[in-house]
Amino acid sequence: MRGGKRLKLLVLLVPLLILGGCAGNSKDSQSTNKLPTNYQTALKQAKGQTVTYYGFGGSDTQNRWIDQVVTPMMKKKGITVKRVPMDIDTILNKLTTEKEANKKQGNIDVVWINGENFYNAKKLGLLDGPLNNKMLPNMKRYISASDPDVKRDMATPIDQLEVPYGNAQFVMIGSKKMFNGNYPTSAAKLLDWAKANPGKLTYVAPPDFTGSAFIRNIIYETVGYQALNDAPATKAGIYKVIKPSLDYLNELKPYLWENGKTYPKTTAQMDKMFADHQIALDFSYNPMYAATQKSTGQFTNDAQTFLFDKGTIGNYNYLAVPKTAPDKAAAIVLINTMLSKKAQSEQLSLKYGAAIPPYSANKMPQEITDKLNDSAAKNNTVPVKTLAKKRIPEVSGKKIPIIEQLWKEHVLNAN
Repeated sequence: MRGGKRLKLLVLLVPLLILGGCAGNSKDSQSTNKLPTNYQTALKQAKGQTVTYYGFGGSDTQNRWIDQVVTPMMKKKGITVKRVPMDIDTILNKLTTEKEANKKQGNIDVVWINGENFYNAKKLGLLDGPLNNKMLPNMKRYISASDPDVKRDMATPIDQLEVPYGNAQFVMIGSKKMFNGNYPTSAAKLLDWAKANPGKLTYVAPPDFTGSAFIRNIIYETVGYQALNDAPATKAGIYKVIKPSLDYLNELKPYLWENGKTYPKTTAQMDKMFADHQIALDFSYNPMYAATQKSTGQFTNDAQTFLFDKGTIGNYNYLAVPKTAPDKAAAIVLINTMLSKKAQSEQLSLKYGAAIPPYSANKMPQEITDKLNDSAAKNNTVPVKTLAKKRIPEVSGKKIPIIEQLWKEHVLNAN
């Protein structure tokens, strides 16, 4: 009987022990799978963990900065960084699939995102928040909550679902020799030069973000930002507004490389064409891109950066934490580290892209401003003050794919 009682007691205890073990494991897994309430808690929870960062794989300078600057800084905090280069569309598809499968945990902790991709990710409920000053002291230190780019990403309310990460602005990079120093600083001048020099201009076909940005800059030049911003986000509404811009692109088309019958597929292809003097003009969202390309020998001093007189599109890159992130504490530490003065100061180096920090103007450390101005003077790029003065905001992210579709229908496939 005693043996029987012990057996019954054991049978009763085993499920309780299993449940207790499961509850303990669940608590442990959830401790890093929930956003921490403050940065100190994040540091404690993240120690010994691996944080996975998914970002744009096409930037060697950005990847080098993550590997050589950010990763060692994180290692000192006891955290390992795993960088996974991927296309943003692939990342969003992955997160969407995880959500549809009701997965509680995926394998992406931090994602680089902005614009229409943020709009889609927010609409689908893929991102976690709030990401705020309590958990991100460097955001509080260097970024003002009242900044327009903190409140909205291409007209989409951010609602504390992403954090500014990098400052981007569209620039033109012209060949001093081919333009004879007289750069086309307007859409009208660009068309005139193309007619006089057929085959020497082109742009990357959308949905490449640089090619898409060039088209939007032409729209701003021909019909104005406000008209596009006020247009309804419908195909018919946008077409009505941008028809003069599509007409302009069609007039430009026969004077482009290959008579506009085909376009470069990637920015890398266009970079090489420019470096080989096959074309006279290149584009970038990084105002210091020409300088970084010169530093690696890809471009020569012939490459000169300039803007349209009316200005060019500026936006921010952001960092976000997916709802399915397996280690949200480590994600918070990574984002805060990437926003730190040390990391951002290192990124001013040409080998890391000379990227402009996302800091607010009234919170920008003077030494960073001085470095940026010095670099611009040395490398024939546009000074920070001029960039700020000629910065034009982005339109709503949901309008961009509509513009790209209209370009495809009325320019690419036009008779």
